[in-house]
Amino acid sequence: MAFKVKIKNIGKLEDAEISIGQFTVFAGPNNTGKSFVSKLLYSIFNAMNANHVETHLNNLVGPVYRDLMIMTRPDRETRSDKATISRLSRMKNEAEKLKALIKAASIETLYNEEILSEEIIPELISYIKKIEQIASDIPQFPEKKMARGQRYYLESLMNSLAALKEKLSHMDTENFIETSIWYQSEQNLIQNFQVPNISALIREEGTPSKVEVGEFGLFELSDEGFAGLTHISLIEHLQQYSRVIYLESPIYWKLKTVLEDARDHPVHFGDRERLSGVPGYFYDLVGALKYEYTGDMAFPDVYAKLTGKSVMDGKIAISETGNLYFQENGRNFSLPVTAMGIANLGILALLIERKVLDKGTFLFIDEPEAHLHPAWQVIMAESLFELSRQGVNVVIATHSVDILKWLEVHVKKNQDDEQLIALNQFPVKNSNTEEDFETKMGKIMHELTKPFSDLYIEGI
Repeated sequence: MAFKVKIKNIGKLEDAEISIGQFTVFAGPNNTGKSFVSKLLYSIFNAMNANHVETHLNNLVGPVYRDLMIMTRPDRETRSDKATISRLSRMKNEAEKLKALIKAASIETLYNEEILSEEIIPELISYIKKIEQIASDIPQFPEKKMARGQRYYLESLMNSLAALKEKLSHMDTENFIETSIWYQSEQNLIQNFQVPNISALIREEGTPSKVEVGEFGLFELSDEGFAGLTHISLIEHLQQYSRVIYLESPIYWKLKTVLEDARDHPVHFGDRERLSGVPGYFYDLVGALKYEYTGDMAFPDVYAKLTGKSVMDGKIAISETGNLYFQENGRNFSLPVTAMGIANLGILALLIERKVLDKGTFLFIDEPEAHLHPAWQVIMAESLFELSRQGVNVVIATHSVDILKWLEVHVKKNQDDEQLIALNQFPVKNSNTEEDFETKMGKIMHELTKPFSDLYIEGI
């Protein structure tokens, strides 16, 4: 499905119109907004694609669950008396039931406010009351019978339970869809751009800042947060995608273990948000790779090409502990010592093998040419375009002459494929959105090849 996205007064974009198609290209020089738009759209599309009931309720329950997990860590439990341990275990069991109830909340609940208000919310509150009752008995025990720090987390837990019960009791279930989408979109923007609040993304204060997604939804950014009007048709459309993925530099994957530690020990950025310094989309994809997806591999031909002898002659695999390594000729190499180009192509192949990529995926990939020899840039272009032909919605942000030249030649040889492509020249100007493919490509190629042409003439 092709549609337009209009962006006003956000980041580097004063007033821009972006075309989205089956194979979308953001092309142009550095620092013109290509990556910014990719992250912006990923943040919104990812929020739309989520199960809004499960996501929003998990965000609300998060503080309670976090405090419980800390209190029931083995190193803390072993220093508590048996009665306290028993109560902690009971609380943990109730919390697991609460999480299971949230997970069972399917997308159909979005369209049935009665189920949410009369069944799910009351049941959640009942579990919270059980946890609250168990927790209220623990302070009766002397301080010496509790592990160091347990009482602090117990007080934090009681406060979190009270706050959660209050929020659920007064939840606006009628506007739950919009509220949860706005909340998740705001959190995605904060984590993906690593900013303290979304007002940091506004280009000029006092000017309306908007993202209009086709005829489906209008989102507004302000100092107060994220709001707007979302048509149910956009939610239904994006719910058709199995998942939304953002791929960036392979350096993140080389540092995966370190970055996961950074996530678990975030730094404070002001009083509002806990930021790790690593974009949220990386952790989104790490989480997706941990699941075992059923069914056959969707794109065996692309996978075979990437891992075959003419390209990588190997593959990236995941160990039982979640670490990534490169397999080649019966030998295993840790990812940190593997070539960056291998990591770049290898992660794409891994997503196919693990069935994270399928025919319903929306894939954003920033600078797919990163660390690749020109010949492998062509391989990357061929692979991504073939994925789009087979049902993946691909969006690439690039300034690679080799990738764009391949695309130009491919369209000349296969003119029917032009209808799959939405080519956007950055900096984006509304005046050129309706130009044909050939005209846009000519301008883009001229701009990107001019430095080489100038040097070539200078050297004659």
